[in-house]
Amino acid sequence: MKRVLALLGVITFIAVFLRLFNLGKTPIALEWDEVALGYDAYSILQTGRDQFGHFLPINFRSLDDWKPPLYVYSSIPGIFLFGLNDFTVRLPSAVFGSLAVILVFFLVRELFRNHSEKNQLALLAALFLAISPWHLQFSRAAFETNLSVTVTIAAVLTFLVGIRKGNFLFFLSATLFGLGLFSYHSTRVVTPLLLISLIILFRRQLPDKKTLIGFFGIYLVFWLFFLPIALNRDAQIRFIVTNDLKVEANQSRAAGEIALDLDISHEAYTTGRLFHNRRLSIYNYENLKRITANYLSHFSPKFLVVEGDAPLHHAPGFGMIYFFDYIFIISGLGFFILKYAKRMNLILPLWLLLAPLPASLTWQAPHSVRSEIILPTLQIFAALGIWNILNYLRKEWDILFKAAVWVWLPVFIFSFGKYLHHYYFHTNYQLSRNWLYGRREAVEFTESLKADYDKVLVSLGTDMPHIFWLYYTQYPPRQYLSEGGTVSGGFADERNKFDKYEFRNFKYHELTGPGKYLLVGPPRDFPPQARILKTIRYLDGSEALLIGENLRE
Repeated sequence: MKRVLALLGVITFIAVFLRLFNLGKTPIALEWDEVALGYDAYSILQTGRDQFGHFLPINFRSLDDWKPPLYVYSSIPGIFLFGLNDFTVRLPSAVFGSLAVILVFFLVRELFRNHSEKNQLALLAALFLAISPWHLQFSRAAFETNLSVTVTIAAVLTFLVGIRKGNFLFFLSATLFGLGLFSYHSTRVVTPLLLISLIILFRRQLPDKKTLIGFFGIYLVFWLFFLPIALNRDAQIRFIVTNDLKVEANQSRAAGEIALDLDISHEAYTTGRLFHNRRLSIYNYENLKRITANYLSHFSPKFLVVEGDAPLHHAPGFGMIYFFDYIFIISGLGFFILKYAKRMNLILPLWLLLAPLPASLTWQAPHSVRSEIILPTLQIFAALGIWNILNYLRKEWDILFKAAVWVWLPVFIFSFGKYLHHYYFHTNYQLSRNWLYGRREAVEFTESLKADYDKVLVSLGTDMPHIFWLYYTQYPPRQYLSEGGTVSGGFADERNKFDKYEFRNFKYHELTGPGKYLLVGPPRDFPPQARILKTIRYLDGSEALLIGENLRE
Protein backbone atom coordinates (compact mmCIF):
# COMPACT_ATOMS: atom_id res chain seq x y z
CA MET A 1 0.00 0.00 0.00
CA LYS A 2 2.95 2.34 0.64
CA ARG A 3 3.99 2.00 -2.98
CA VAL A 4 0.44 2.69 -4.13
CA LEU A 5 0.21 5.83 -2.00
CA ALA A 6 3.62 6.95 -3.25
CA LEU A 7 2.39 6.63 -6.84
CA LEU A 8 -0.77 8.51 -5.91
CA GLY A 9 1.47 11.24 -4.49
CA VAL A 10 3.33 11.48 -7.80
CA ILE A 11 0.06 11.65 -9.76
CA THR A 12 -1.27 14.30 -7.37
CA PHE A 13 1.91 16.35 -7.81
CA ILE A 14 1.47 16.18 -11.59
CA ALA A 15 -2.16 17.24 -11.26
CA VAL A 16 -1.37 20.17 -8.95
CA PHE A 17 1.56 21.36 -11.07
CA LEU A 18 -0.43 21.26 -14.31
CA ARG A 19 -3.28 23.18 -12.70
CA LEU A 20 -1.24 25.85 -10.89
CA PHE A 21 1.58 26.52 -13.37
CA ASN A 22 1.07 29.99 -14.88
CA LEU A 23 -2.52 29.85 -13.64
CA GLY A 24 -3.13 33.60 -13.90
CA LYS A 25 -1.45 33.86 -17.32
CA THR A 26 -2.75 30.89 -19.28
CA PRO A 27 -5.40 31.41 -20.52
CA ILE A 28 -4.11 34.91 -21.17
CA ALA A 29 -7.07 36.85 -19.78
CA LEU A 30 -10.22 36.40 -17.75
CA GLU A 31 -13.49 36.30 -19.67
CA TRP A 32 -16.59 38.06 -18.36
CA ASP A 33 -17.95 35.26 -16.16
CA GLU A 34 -14.61 34.98 -14.39
CA VAL A 35 -14.33 38.68 -13.58
CA ALA A 36 -17.97 38.74 -12.46
CA LEU A 37 -17.33 35.87 -10.05
CA GLY A 38 -14.18 37.58 -8.81
CA TYR A 39 -15.68 41.01 -8.21
CA ASP A 40 -18.74 39.57 -6.47
CA ALA A 41 -16.45 37.60 -4.14
CA TYR A 42 -14.41 40.77 -3.53
CA SER A 43 -17.59 42.72 -2.79
CA ILE A 44 -18.88 40.03 -0.40
CA LEU A 45 -15.52 40.07 1.40
CA GLN A 46 -15.55 43.86 1.74
CA THR A 47 -19.23 44.54 2.40
CA GLY A 48 -21.15 41.28 2.76
CA ARG A 49 -23.10 42.28 -0.36
CA ASP A 50 -22.77 41.54 -4.08
CA GLN A 51 -22.45 44.17 -6.82
CA PHE A 52 -26.22 44.74 -6.72
CA GLY A 53 -26.27 45.24 -2.96
CA HIS A 54 -27.85 41.88 -2.08
CA PHE A 55 -26.74 40.66 1.34
CA LEU A 56 -25.00 37.25 1.33
CA PRO A 57 -27.06 35.95 -1.61
CA ILE A 58 -27.45 32.25 -2.33
CA ASN A 59 -28.08 33.07 -5.99
CA PHE A 60 -25.98 35.76 -7.66
CA ARG A 61 -27.65 37.94 -10.26
CA SER A 62 -24.17 38.63 -11.72
CA LEU A 63 -24.52 39.21 -15.50
CA ASP A 64 -28.28 38.64 -15.30
CA ASP A 65 -27.62 34.91 -15.60
CA TRP A 66 -28.11 34.17 -11.88
CA LYS A 67 -25.03 32.19 -10.96
CA PRO A 68 -24.99 29.53 -8.20
CA PRO A 69 -23.10 30.74 -5.12
CA LEU A 70 -20.54 28.02 -4.37
CA TYR A 71 -17.75 29.36 -6.58
CA VAL A 72 -18.12 32.93 -5.33
CA TYR A 73 -17.88 31.94 -1.68
CA SER A 74 -15.03 29.53 -2.42
CA SER A 75 -13.06 32.43 -3.92
CA ILE A 76 -13.20 34.58 -0.79
CA PRO A 77 -10.39 32.90 1.23
CA GLY A 78 -7.89 33.25 -1.63
CA ILE A 79 -8.84 36.88 -2.24
CA PHE A 80 -8.54 37.58 1.49
CA LEU A 81 -5.04 36.06 1.61
CA PHE A 82 -3.58 37.17 -1.73
CA GLY A 83 -5.80 40.00 -2.95
CA LEU A 84 -8.09 40.25 -5.97
CA ASN A 85 -6.19 39.08 -9.05
CA ASP A 86 -6.44 36.58 -11.89
CA PHE A 87 -4.65 33.88 -9.90
CA THR A 88 -6.96 34.04 -6.89
CA VAL A 89 -10.11 34.08 -9.03
CA ARG A 90 -9.02 30.87 -10.75
CA LEU A 91 -7.53 29.28 -7.63
CA PRO A 92 -10.72 27.52 -6.38
CA SER A 93 -11.09 25.72 -9.70
CA ALA A 94 -7.45 24.59 -9.61
CA VAL A 95 -7.70 23.44 -5.98
CA PHE A 96 -10.98 21.58 -6.47
CA GLY A 97 -9.66 20.13 -9.73
CA SER A 98 -6.59 18.76 -7.96
CA LEU A 99 -8.73 17.38 -5.15
CA ALA A 100 -10.88 15.55 -7.71
CA VAL A 101 -7.87 13.49 -8.78
CA ILE A 102 -7.36 12.21 -5.22
CA LEU A 103 -11.07 11.56 -4.74
CA VAL A 104 -11.29 9.54 -7.95
CA PHE A 105 -8.55 7.24 -6.68
CA PHE A 106 -10.54 6.44 -3.54
CA LEU A 107 -13.83 6.24 -5.46
CA VAL A 108 -12.45 3.58 -7.80
CA ARG A 109 -10.93 1.65 -4.89
CA GLU A 110 -14.34 1.66 -3.21
CA LEU A 111 -16.28 0.65 -6.31
CA PHE A 112 -13.91 -2.21 -7.13
CA ARG A 113 -12.84 -3.14 -3.61
CA ASN A 114 -13.67 -6.81 -4.22
CA HIS A 115 -11.29 -7.00 -7.18
CA SER A 116 -7.57 -7.66 -6.84
CA GLU A 117 -6.73 -4.97 -9.42
CA LYS A 118 -8.52 -2.18 -7.52
CA ASN A 119 -5.29 -0.26 -6.81
CA GLN A 120 -4.11 -0.42 -10.41
CA LEU A 121 -7.50 0.72 -11.71
CA ALA A 122 -7.63 3.52 -9.14
CA LEU A 123 -4.15 4.79 -10.05
CA LEU A 124 -4.88 4.68 -13.78
CA ALA A 125 -8.18 6.54 -13.36
CA ALA A 126 -6.49 9.19 -11.21
CA LEU A 127 -3.68 9.58 -13.76
CA PHE A 128 -6.10 9.88 -16.67
CA LEU A 129 -8.07 12.57 -14.83
CA ALA A 130 -4.88 14.41 -13.84
CA ILE A 131 -3.84 14.79 -17.49
CA SER A 132 -7.33 14.94 -19.04
CA PRO A 133 -7.58 17.91 -21.45
CA TRP A 134 -11.22 18.41 -20.50
CA HIS A 135 -10.59 18.45 -16.77
CA LEU A 136 -7.25 20.26 -16.91
CA GLN A 137 -8.39 23.24 -18.95
CA PHE A 138 -11.56 23.61 -16.88
CA SER A 139 -9.40 23.51 -13.73
CA ARG A 140 -7.39 26.46 -15.04
CA ALA A 141 -10.26 28.91 -15.37
CA ALA A 142 -13.10 29.99 -13.10
CA PHE A 143 -15.63 27.41 -14.31
CA GLU A 144 -18.31 26.73 -11.71
CA THR A 145 -18.97 23.35 -13.30
CA ASN A 146 -15.48 22.22 -12.31
CA LEU A 147 -16.31 22.64 -8.62
CA SER A 148 -19.54 20.74 -9.15
CA VAL A 149 -17.62 17.75 -10.55
CA THR A 150 -15.49 17.52 -7.41
CA VAL A 151 -18.48 17.96 -5.11
CA THR A 152 -20.34 15.20 -6.97
CA ILE A 153 -17.40 12.78 -6.80
CA ALA A 154 -17.08 13.47 -3.06
CA ALA A 155 -20.83 13.02 -2.55
CA VAL A 156 -20.90 9.62 -4.27
CA LEU A 157 -17.72 8.45 -2.50
CA THR A 158 -18.91 9.42 0.99
CA PHE A 159 -22.29 7.80 0.31
CA LEU A 160 -20.66 4.49 -0.62
CA VAL A 161 -18.20 4.47 2.28
CA GLY A 162 -20.84 5.79 4.67
CA ILE A 163 -23.34 3.00 4.07
CA ARG A 164 -20.60 0.37 4.29
CA LYS A 165 -19.00 1.64 7.49
CA GLY A 166 -22.06 3.27 9.00
CA ASN A 167 -20.19 6.39 10.10
CA PHE A 168 -20.48 10.17 9.79
CA LEU A 169 -19.53 10.04 6.10
CA PHE A 170 -23.12 9.09 5.29
CA PHE A 171 -24.32 12.40 6.74
CA LEU A 172 -21.46 14.23 5.02
CA SER A 173 -22.74 12.75 1.76
CA ALA A 174 -26.14 14.39 2.35
CA THR A 175 -24.37 17.72 2.85
CA LEU A 176 -22.34 17.30 -0.33
CA PHE A 177 -25.38 16.31 -2.39
CA GLY A 178 -27.08 19.40 -0.96
CA LEU A 179 -24.13 21.62 -1.90
CA GLY A 180 -24.39 20.24 -5.43
CA LEU A 181 -27.65 22.18 -5.79
CA PHE A 182 -25.64 25.39 -5.34
CA SER A 183 -22.63 24.52 -7.47
CA TYR A 184 -23.78 24.61 -11.11
CA HIS A 185 -27.02 24.63 -13.12
CA SER A 186 -26.78 21.18 -14.74
CA THR A 187 -25.65 19.62 -11.46
CA ARG A 188 -29.03 20.58 -10.01
CA VAL A 189 -30.55 17.99 -12.33
CA VAL A 190 -27.87 15.29 -12.34
CA THR A 191 -27.02 14.97 -8.62
CA PRO A 192 -30.62 14.34 -7.43
CA LEU A 193 -30.92 11.66 -10.11
CA LEU A 194 -27.60 10.16 -8.99
CA LEU A 195 -28.78 10.13 -5.39
CA ILE A 196 -32.03 8.39 -6.35
CA SER A 197 -29.99 5.85 -8.33
CA LEU A 198 -27.70 5.19 -5.37
CA ILE A 199 -30.64 4.70 -3.01
CA ILE A 200 -32.25 2.20 -5.40
CA LEU A 201 -29.01 0.31 -6.06
CA PHE A 202 -28.05 0.11 -2.38
CA ARG A 203 -31.52 -0.14 -0.85
CA ARG A 204 -30.55 -3.38 0.94
CA GLN A 205 -27.44 -1.81 2.48
CA LEU A 206 -29.07 1.39 3.68
CA PRO A 207 -28.70 2.11 7.42
CA ASP A 208 -31.48 2.09 9.99
CA LYS A 209 -34.56 4.30 9.80
CA LYS A 210 -33.24 6.86 12.30
CA THR A 211 -30.05 7.36 10.30
CA LEU A 212 -32.01 7.69 7.05
CA ILE A 213 -34.25 10.34 8.60
CA GLY A 214 -31.14 12.27 9.60
CA PHE A 215 -29.71 11.93 6.08
CA PHE A 216 -32.84 13.17 4.34
CA GLY A 217 -33.33 15.85 6.99
CA ILE A 218 -29.94 17.33 6.11
CA TYR A 219 -30.66 17.08 2.38
CA LEU A 220 -34.10 18.63 2.86
CA VAL A 221 -32.59 21.72 4.49
CA PHE A 222 -30.68 22.43 1.28
CA TRP A 223 -33.82 21.88 -0.79
CA LEU A 224 -35.73 24.37 1.37
CA PHE A 225 -33.19 27.01 0.39
CA PHE A 226 -33.04 25.84 -3.22
CA LEU A 227 -36.77 25.62 -4.03
CA PRO A 228 -37.36 29.41 -3.99
CA ILE A 229 -34.51 29.70 -6.50
CA ALA A 230 -35.88 26.93 -8.70
CA LEU A 231 -39.37 28.48 -8.72
CA ASN A 232 -38.22 32.06 -9.25
CA ARG A 233 -38.76 33.32 -12.80
CA ASP A 234 -35.61 35.47 -12.77
CA ALA A 235 -33.48 32.59 -11.52
CA GLN A 236 -34.79 30.42 -14.36
CA ILE A 237 -33.41 32.85 -16.93
CA ARG A 238 -30.41 30.64 -17.74
CA PHE A 239 -32.64 27.76 -18.85
CA ILE A 240 -35.12 30.08 -20.56
CA VAL A 241 -32.34 31.59 -22.65
CA THR A 242 -30.53 28.34 -23.47
CA ASN A 243 -33.35 25.78 -23.78
CA ASP A 244 -33.79 24.16 -27.18
CA LEU A 245 -37.42 23.04 -26.92
CA LYS A 246 -38.79 25.90 -29.07
CA VAL A 247 -42.33 25.53 -27.73
CA GLU A 248 -43.77 28.57 -29.53
CA ALA A 249 -42.33 27.50 -32.87
CA ASN A 250 -43.74 24.02 -32.38
CA GLN A 251 -47.17 25.43 -31.53
CA SER A 252 -47.14 27.44 -34.74
CA ARG A 253 -46.05 24.37 -36.70
CA ALA A 254 -48.81 22.31 -35.07
CA ALA A 255 -51.45 24.82 -36.17
CA GLY A 256 -50.11 24.68 -39.73
CA GLU A 257 -50.14 20.87 -39.77
CA ILE A 258 -53.75 20.78 -38.53
CA ALA A 259 -54.72 23.17 -41.33
CA LEU A 260 -52.97 20.89 -43.82
CA ASP A 261 -54.85 17.86 -42.45
CA LEU A 262 -58.12 19.73 -42.96
CA ASP A 263 -57.24 20.22 -46.62
CA ILE A 264 -56.39 16.52 -46.99
CA SER A 265 -59.55 14.97 -45.54
CA HIS A 266 -61.94 14.95 -42.61
CA GLU A 267 -60.33 11.77 -41.27
CA ALA A 268 -56.85 13.31 -41.41
CA TYR A 269 -58.15 16.37 -39.57
CA THR A 270 -59.76 14.23 -36.84
CA THR A 271 -56.60 12.26 -36.06
CA GLY A 272 -54.38 15.29 -36.69
CA ARG A 273 -56.00 17.19 -33.82
CA LEU A 274 -54.51 14.55 -31.54
CA PHE A 275 -51.06 14.24 -33.07
CA HIS A 276 -50.62 17.97 -33.77
CA ASN A 277 -52.19 19.24 -30.55
CA ARG A 278 -50.53 22.55 -29.65
CA ARG A 279 -50.92 21.75 -25.93
CA LEU A 280 -48.61 18.78 -26.49
CA SER A 281 -46.12 20.80 -28.52
CA ILE A 282 -43.36 20.23 -25.99
CA TYR A 283 -43.64 16.52 -26.90
CA ASN A 284 -43.41 17.34 -30.59
CA TYR A 285 -41.52 14.79 -32.66
CA GLU A 286 -39.12 17.51 -33.80
CA ASN A 287 -38.28 18.22 -30.16
CA LEU A 288 -37.71 14.53 -29.52
CA LYS A 289 -35.35 14.25 -32.49
CA ARG A 290 -33.46 17.39 -31.51
CA ILE A 291 -33.02 16.34 -27.88
CA THR A 292 -31.95 12.84 -28.92
CA ALA A 293 -29.41 14.25 -31.36
CA ASN A 294 -28.15 16.66 -28.70
CA TYR A 295 -27.79 13.82 -26.21
CA LEU A 296 -25.95 11.47 -28.56
CA SER A 297 -23.63 14.25 -29.73
CA HIS A 298 -21.94 14.21 -26.31
CA PHE A 299 -20.63 10.71 -27.03
CA SER A 300 -19.49 11.36 -30.60
CA PRO A 301 -15.78 11.15 -31.50
CA LYS A 302 -16.19 14.45 -33.35
CA PHE A 303 -16.92 16.22 -30.06
CA LEU A 304 -14.79 14.16 -27.70
CA VAL A 305 -11.70 13.66 -29.86
CA VAL A 306 -11.66 15.81 -32.98
CA GLU A 307 -13.18 19.27 -32.50
CA GLY A 308 -14.62 19.79 -29.02
CA ASP A 309 -17.17 22.58 -28.88
CA ALA A 310 -16.58 26.33 -28.41
CA PRO A 311 -12.93 27.48 -28.79
CA LEU A 312 -13.02 28.77 -25.21
CA HIS A 313 -13.40 25.22 -23.91
CA HIS A 314 -10.44 23.39 -25.45
CA ALA A 315 -6.93 23.82 -26.81
CA PRO A 316 -6.59 24.57 -30.54
CA GLY A 317 -6.42 21.38 -32.55
CA PHE A 318 -7.74 19.16 -29.76
CA GLY A 319 -11.07 17.83 -28.60
CA MET A 320 -12.01 17.11 -25.02
CA ILE A 321 -10.05 13.86 -24.61
CA TYR A 322 -7.09 12.15 -26.28
CA PHE A 323 -7.86 9.94 -29.26
CA PHE A 324 -6.53 6.83 -27.49
CA ASP A 325 -8.90 7.58 -24.58
CA TYR A 326 -11.86 6.96 -26.86
CA ILE A 327 -10.61 3.48 -27.78
CA PHE A 328 -10.01 2.57 -24.15
CA ILE A 329 -13.38 3.97 -23.05
CA ILE A 330 -15.23 1.80 -25.58
CA SER A 331 -13.23 -1.27 -24.61
CA GLY A 332 -13.65 -0.40 -20.92
CA LEU A 333 -17.43 -0.39 -21.33
CA GLY A 334 -17.19 -3.85 -22.86
CA PHE A 335 -15.03 -5.18 -20.04
CA PHE A 336 -17.37 -3.60 -17.51
CA ILE A 337 -20.33 -5.49 -18.93
CA LEU A 338 -18.42 -8.77 -19.10
CA LYS A 339 -16.52 -8.61 -15.83
CA TYR A 340 -17.55 -5.85 -13.43
CA ALA A 341 -21.29 -5.29 -13.85
CA LYS A 342 -22.42 -5.82 -10.27
CA ARG A 343 -25.06 -3.88 -8.35
CA MET A 344 -22.52 -1.74 -6.48
CA ASN A 345 -20.76 -0.72 -9.72
CA LEU A 346 -23.85 0.13 -11.78
CA ILE A 347 -23.69 3.74 -10.60
CA LEU A 348 -20.87 4.26 -13.14
CA PRO A 349 -22.87 3.61 -16.34
CA LEU A 350 -25.85 5.41 -14.82
CA TRP A 351 -23.63 8.42 -14.09
CA LEU A 352 -22.32 8.28 -17.65
CA LEU A 353 -25.84 8.19 -19.10
CA LEU A 354 -27.37 10.82 -16.80
CA ALA A 355 -24.63 13.43 -17.16
CA PRO A 356 -25.52 14.78 -20.66
CA LEU A 357 -29.27 15.07 -19.96
CA PRO A 358 -29.38 18.77 -18.93
CA ALA A 359 -27.10 19.82 -21.79
CA SER A 360 -29.31 17.91 -24.23
CA LEU A 361 -32.21 20.26 -23.52
CA THR A 362 -30.19 23.32 -24.50
CA TRP A 363 -28.89 24.80 -27.71
CA GLN A 364 -25.19 24.68 -28.64
CA ALA A 365 -25.06 20.95 -27.92
CA PRO A 366 -22.72 19.24 -27.44
CA HIS A 367 -21.62 21.56 -24.65
CA SER A 368 -18.56 20.69 -22.58
CA VAL A 369 -19.35 23.08 -19.71
CA ARG A 370 -22.89 21.83 -19.17
CA SER A 371 -21.79 18.19 -19.46
CA GLU A 372 -18.47 18.24 -17.58
CA ILE A 373 -20.16 16.33 -14.77
CA ILE A 374 -19.70 13.26 -17.00
CA LEU A 375 -16.18 13.24 -15.57
CA PRO A 376 -14.67 11.10 -14.10
CA THR A 377 -16.67 8.22 -15.61
CA LEU A 378 -14.80 8.51 -18.93
CA GLN A 379 -11.45 8.18 -17.18
CA ILE A 380 -12.65 5.24 -15.07
CA PHE A 381 -13.87 3.33 -18.12
CA ALA A 382 -10.62 4.17 -19.92
CA ALA A 383 -8.70 2.71 -16.97
CA LEU A 384 -10.81 -0.46 -17.16
CA GLY A 385 -10.09 -0.69 -20.87
CA ILE A 386 -6.33 -0.29 -20.86
CA TRP A 387 -5.77 -2.41 -17.75
CA ASN A 388 -7.78 -5.35 -19.03
CA ILE A 389 -6.34 -5.19 -22.54
CA LEU A 390 -2.76 -5.17 -21.30
CA ASN A 391 -3.45 -7.74 -18.60
CA TYR A 392 -5.02 -10.10 -21.13
CA LEU A 393 -2.10 -9.70 -23.53
CA ARG A 394 0.42 -10.22 -20.73
CA LYS A 395 -1.19 -13.53 -19.78
CA GLU A 396 -1.92 -14.86 -23.28
CA TRP A 397 0.62 -13.30 -25.66
CA ASP A 398 3.63 -11.89 -23.90
CA ILE A 399 5.20 -10.71 -27.16
CA LEU A 400 2.05 -8.80 -28.10
CA PHE A 401 1.93 -7.35 -24.59
CA LYS A 402 5.47 -5.98 -24.91
CA ALA A 403 4.74 -4.70 -28.40
CA ALA A 404 1.54 -2.99 -27.21
CA VAL A 405 3.37 -1.29 -24.35
CA TRP A 406 6.19 -0.10 -26.60
CA VAL A 407 3.68 1.22 -29.15
CA TRP A 408 1.28 2.83 -26.69
CA LEU A 409 3.81 4.54 -24.42
CA PRO A 410 5.40 6.70 -27.17
CA VAL A 411 1.94 7.55 -28.52
CA PHE A 412 0.78 8.47 -25.03
CA ILE A 413 3.83 10.62 -24.28
CA PHE A 414 3.71 12.33 -27.69
CA SER A 415 -0.04 13.04 -27.45
CA PHE A 416 0.28 14.40 -23.93
CA GLY A 417 3.29 16.54 -24.85
CA LYS A 418 1.59 17.88 -27.97
CA TYR A 419 -1.50 18.76 -25.97
CA LEU A 420 0.57 20.67 -23.40
CA HIS A 421 2.34 22.52 -26.23
CA HIS A 422 -0.94 23.50 -27.85
CA TYR A 423 -2.51 24.48 -24.55
CA TYR A 424 0.30 26.52 -23.02
CA PHE A 425 1.53 28.15 -26.26
CA HIS A 426 -1.16 28.06 -28.95
CA THR A 427 -4.11 28.89 -26.69
CA ASN A 428 -2.93 32.37 -25.78
CA TYR A 429 -1.87 33.25 -29.32
CA GLN A 430 -4.79 31.79 -31.25
CA LEU A 431 -7.58 32.39 -28.74
CA SER A 432 -6.73 35.76 -27.20
CA ARG A 433 -9.86 37.14 -28.92
CA ASN A 434 -12.06 34.47 -27.34
CA TRP A 435 -10.55 35.12 -23.90
CA LEU A 436 -11.28 38.86 -24.32
CA TYR A 437 -7.67 39.95 -24.17
CA GLY A 438 -7.13 43.70 -23.99
CA ARG A 439 -9.61 44.68 -21.29
CA ARG A 440 -6.94 44.88 -18.59
CA GLU A 441 -4.75 46.97 -20.89
CA ALA A 442 -7.66 49.27 -21.70
CA VAL A 443 -8.48 49.76 -18.01
CA GLU A 444 -4.87 50.56 -17.15
CA PHE A 445 -4.67 53.11 -19.97
CA THR A 446 -7.96 54.84 -19.12
CA GLU A 447 -7.01 54.97 -15.44
CA SER A 448 -3.78 56.76 -16.32
CA LEU A 449 -5.61 59.43 -18.36
CA LYS A 450 -9.06 59.82 -16.82
CA ALA A 451 -8.07 62.82 -14.69
CA ASP A 452 -7.67 64.85 -17.91
CA TYR A 453 -11.20 64.12 -19.13
CA ASP A 454 -14.75 64.95 -18.09
CA LYS A 455 -16.02 61.43 -18.77
CA VAL A 456 -14.81 58.07 -19.98
CA LEU A 457 -17.33 56.40 -22.28
CA VAL A 458 -16.90 52.66 -22.77
CA SER A 459 -18.89 51.08 -25.58
CA LEU A 460 -21.04 48.04 -24.91
CA GLY A 461 -19.20 46.51 -27.86
CA THR A 462 -16.38 45.97 -25.38
CA ASP A 463 -18.46 43.06 -23.99
CA MET A 464 -19.84 43.51 -20.47
CA PRO A 465 -17.48 46.45 -19.90
CA HIS A 466 -18.76 47.55 -16.48
CA ILE A 467 -17.63 44.33 -14.79
CA PHE A 468 -14.17 44.46 -16.39
CA TRP A 469 -13.61 48.05 -15.23
CA LEU A 470 -14.88 47.25 -11.74
CA TYR A 471 -12.60 44.23 -11.53
CA TYR A 472 -9.39 45.69 -12.96
CA THR A 473 -9.69 49.01 -11.12
CA GLN A 474 -10.64 47.08 -7.96
CA TYR A 475 -13.14 49.85 -7.41
CA PRO A 476 -14.05 49.87 -3.69
CA PRO A 477 -17.30 47.88 -3.36
CA ARG A 478 -18.56 50.01 -0.48
CA GLN A 479 -18.17 53.17 -2.54
CA TYR A 480 -19.65 51.49 -5.61
CA LEU A 481 -22.75 50.40 -3.70
CA SER A 482 -23.14 53.88 -2.19
CA GLU A 483 -23.25 55.21 -5.76
CA GLY A 484 -26.04 52.77 -6.64
CA GLY A 485 -24.13 49.62 -7.60
CA THR A 486 -24.88 47.65 -10.74
CA VAL A 487 -28.22 48.47 -12.34
CA SER A 488 -28.28 45.50 -14.70
CA GLY A 489 -25.95 42.80 -15.92
CA GLY A 490 -27.64 42.63 -19.31
CA PHE A 491 -25.64 42.82 -22.53
CA ALA A 492 -27.48 45.85 -23.87
CA ASP A 493 -28.10 47.85 -20.69
CA GLU A 494 -26.65 51.37 -20.83
CA ARG A 495 -27.34 52.49 -17.24
CA ASN A 496 -24.24 51.18 -15.46
CA LYS A 497 -21.67 53.76 -14.39
CA PHE A 498 -19.21 54.65 -11.64
CA ASP A 499 -16.57 57.31 -11.04
CA LYS A 500 -16.02 58.99 -14.45
CA TYR A 501 -16.96 55.85 -16.35
CA GLU A 502 -20.20 55.42 -18.28
CA PHE A 503 -20.85 52.13 -20.02
CA ARG A 504 -23.01 52.84 -23.03
CA ASN A 505 -22.89 52.98 -26.79
CA PHE A 506 -21.85 56.20 -28.47
CA LYS A 507 -21.79 57.74 -31.93
CA TYR A 508 -18.45 59.36 -32.43
CA HIS A 509 -19.62 62.11 -34.78
CA GLU A 510 -22.21 63.29 -32.23
CA LEU A 511 -19.66 63.88 -29.45
CA THR A 512 -18.58 67.32 -30.65
CA GLY A 513 -19.77 69.47 -27.74
CA PRO A 514 -17.62 71.25 -25.18
CA GLY A 515 -17.17 68.12 -23.05
CA LYS A 516 -13.86 66.28 -23.22
CA TYR A 517 -14.45 62.54 -23.46
CA LEU A 518 -12.11 59.56 -23.44
CA LEU A 519 -13.64 56.81 -25.57
CA VAL A 520 -13.14 53.04 -25.55
CA GLY A 521 -14.62 50.56 -27.98
CA PRO A 522 -14.04 48.05 -30.77
CA PRO A 523 -12.73 49.39 -34.12
CA ARG A 524 -16.25 49.56 -35.58
CA ASP A 525 -17.15 52.35 -33.12
CA PHE A 526 -14.57 54.75 -34.56
CA PRO A 527 -14.67 56.39 -38.02
CA PRO A 528 -11.45 56.89 -40.03
CA GLN A 529 -11.12 60.53 -38.90
CA ALA A 530 -11.31 59.65 -35.21
CA ARG A 531 -8.53 60.83 -32.92
CA ILE A 532 -7.03 57.56 -31.67
CA LEU A 533 -4.69 57.58 -28.67
CA LYS A 534 -4.02 53.86 -28.36
CA THR A 535 -4.66 50.68 -30.32
CA ILE A 536 -4.80 47.45 -28.33
CA ARG A 537 -4.18 44.33 -30.40
CA TYR A 538 -4.83 40.66 -29.92
CA LEU A 539 -1.75 38.47 -29.85
CA ASP A 540 -2.22 37.56 -33.53
CA GLY A 541 -1.87 41.26 -34.43
CA SER A 542 -5.52 42.05 -35.21
CA GLU A 543 -7.17 45.05 -33.57
CA ALA A 544 -8.99 44.38 -30.31
CA LEU A 545 -9.90 47.79 -28.88
CA LEU A 546 -9.34 51.42 -29.75
CA ILE A 547 -9.05 54.23 -27.23
CA GLY A 548 -9.56 57.76 -28.49
CA GLU A 549 -11.02 61.12 -27.64
CA ASN A 550 -13.83 63.16 -29.11
CA LEU A 551 -13.34 65.97 -31.61
CA ARG A 552 -14.45 69.07 -29.71
CA GLU A 553 -15.73 72.24 -31.31
